[in-house]
Amino acid sequence: MKSFTLDQHVPGLAVAGSSSDLLRWSWSTPALAALDQAADLLLIQRNFEKALEVCQCGLDSFGTELEENGSSACASSIRSCDVKSSFCIIGIQALAELNHWEEVLEWVLKLYVNPDKIPAKILQMCIILYGKVEEPGSMLEAVGSWLKSSVNQSSPACTVVVEMYLLHVLLPLGLYKESEEVVQATVSLTEDQQQAALRLIALRRDEQVQEEESSHVPDNNSLVQIDCSQQTCRGFAAKKLLSVLKVLQRVLGLSWRFLHAISLRKLLLAACVLYLLIFRLDPGEY
Repeated sequence: MKSFTLDQHVPGLAVAGSSSDLLRWSWSTPALAALDQAADLLLIQRNFEKALEVCQCGLDSFGTELEENGSSACASSIRSCDVKSSFCIIGIQALAELNHWEEVLEWVLKLYVNPDKIPAKILQMCIILYGKVEEPGSMLEAVGSWLKSSVNQSSPACTVVVEMYLLHVLLPLGLYKESEEVVQATVSLTEDQQQAALRLIALRRDEQVQEEESSHVPDNNSLVQIDCSQQTCRGFAAKKLLSVLKVLQRVLGLSWRFLHAISLRKLLLAACVLYLLIFRLDPGEY
């Protein structure tokens, strides 16, 4: 399967170029050094397996550091959630390049435990990925749980998540009623955005109905084939009837010659015997 470059599809996502594009913080922790190394392995060396391994080691190191120093102390020099997200973004890209896309969602859930805790940008990456590999159903439960969170509903990124969820998951699966429910339940959507989304859902539903109706109507080639088959059957029946009539004509001719060959007295005698056999000697009368 072709590898994916997800940063081209997710708005605002950038895993590119130098380490300054990834981080703008102090390089005082081993986790940040591992993050720089993972980015170099992914983007420069194209060593995806090693990049994934470094990401996992960096996440483990980062988690240990938070436990030892306390999240508040660590947050004074770096934004811990952004470091974790950066590791996750590199890991997702590495898994996709390795054609291990089916492991992406499971790997992300191991990092964040609850789907509603997944950052919006990472959730968008997962939606794009599973839509590209034509497995959108894998994201139903995770995104559904994410949208139920009041914190996520109030996030500015919720609008983009809902848009991608509709375009890459719900509508391709033909879940039109569920799509309408999601649009109506998203408080961050403006009235104009809701109306535009509902019109899109109605349009996709009508297109599916038209496709189903057209699939049941035979095309011109089918009609021609049916007509030819009917004509063939009629021709075969006519030939068979003609052959039967010829045989019947021969039988009648032989019978006529046979009747002329016997005398009238023998014919009457044969008729009398036939009458006695059929009517007078019927066992049902006794």
